[in-house]
Amino acid sequence: MAKKKNPSAYRKLSVIMIVLFVLCALVFVGHMWLKASNEEQAQSNQEIADQITAERKAQYDQAVAEQRASQEKANAEMAQWPQPKTGTGWEVVDLSAYPLQNTFSTPVSRQEMLLGGMMLLNHWHAVPSDFPESELVGVHNTDKSIQVSSSQVRLFPAAVTALSETLQAAKNAGFENYIIDEGYRTMAVQQASYDKEAAKYAEKLNGDALVERVRRSVNYPGTSEYQSGFSFRIGRYKKDDTEFMNQKFQNMEMSDWFLAHSWEYGLIFRFPVAGYPNSTVQDKSYKTGESKHLSVYRYVGKGNAAAMHAMDFCMEEYIEYLMQHPHIAVYQDGSLKYEITRIPGGTVEGQDATVQISRAAKDYVVSMDNCGGIITVMGY
Repeated sequence: MAKKKNPSAYRKLSVIMIVLFVLCALVFVGHMWLKASNEEQAQSNQEIADQITAERKAQYDQAVAEQRASQEKANAEMAQWPQPKTGTGWEVVDLSAYPLQNTFSTPVSRQEMLLGGMMLLNHWHAVPSDFPESELVGVHNTDKSIQVSSSQVRLFPAAVTALSETLQAAKNAGFENYIIDEGYRTMAVQQASYDKEAAKYAEKLNGDALVERVRRSVNYPGTSEYQSGFSFRIGRYKKDDTEFMNQKFQNMEMSDWFLAHSWEYGLIFRFPVAGYPNSTVQDKSYKTGESKHLSVYRYVGKGNAAAMHAMDFCMEEYIEYLMQHPHIAVYQDGSLKYEITRIPGGTVEGQDATVQISRAAKDYVVSMDNCGGIITVMGY
């Protein structure tokens, strides 16, 4: 006889299947909800990212527009500057009544200012105690094409670069065989030279009278132009050419060319004396304090040299001019080439400074002038 099935077993099985079904349904619904939630979150994240991108782009566009507007304003203001009178050749325009436009501030180290080229040395201004002598380089070691009287001839790198450019231009014009007879002079050498000269008059003179007499021939230690590291004495030299060497350098065309063109490369004739080195030169000894015939050239940088050339100023006259006109523009054939400013500062040894630079300038050079000011030359 067949065994009768238990109805309760079916009920249990049914309950289990229903529970399993419900669980599966819940899992499925949960999966679908989670998927939808993830998709919704992803969409939300993308919307947030798109919003951030749009905001950043708007900020960038606004910054660009503000910069463009600022530049256009600066250009409009610049157009209102006093313009050069003729629009031909080199001209200097006084902008002292006009502030720098569209500027940014930048720190400048003391060493950078000392190496800028405008450190004045003369009877009344001595070399600073923080003078960066370690930055001097051997001229011939730096540029083998420059002929020197000794391997000991040293200058600061900027002066060597300007000299190299000038000599190459001279060569292109057909003038060669220049020689640099002397460059930087150490304090010890200057002191020895001064003491030797002083010994000649020590029996008859003393005190200030002795100093003044010796200074006619030798500068007091610390005040010699040779101690600047930017100055050099130039001459001519051609081995085994007696006819060439018998000529005085100042009477040769190569000297005239150097005098006429070296300023284009940032060099100036340091001590103009009436008719020396040629008849075109006007006397500046009343400003420089030097009346001797010295074939000394000095690096000051292209912008400063161009301004001095345009105004026919020696270095002392130029610094005095900037004291009275602390903002000038230098034009070539009507186009702005340099903007130059002078602010008080540079008097504390070891102290850095902050200067203002026009955003329109492509480069700039900052220098202390050793007269209580900082000169900034911006190139365009």
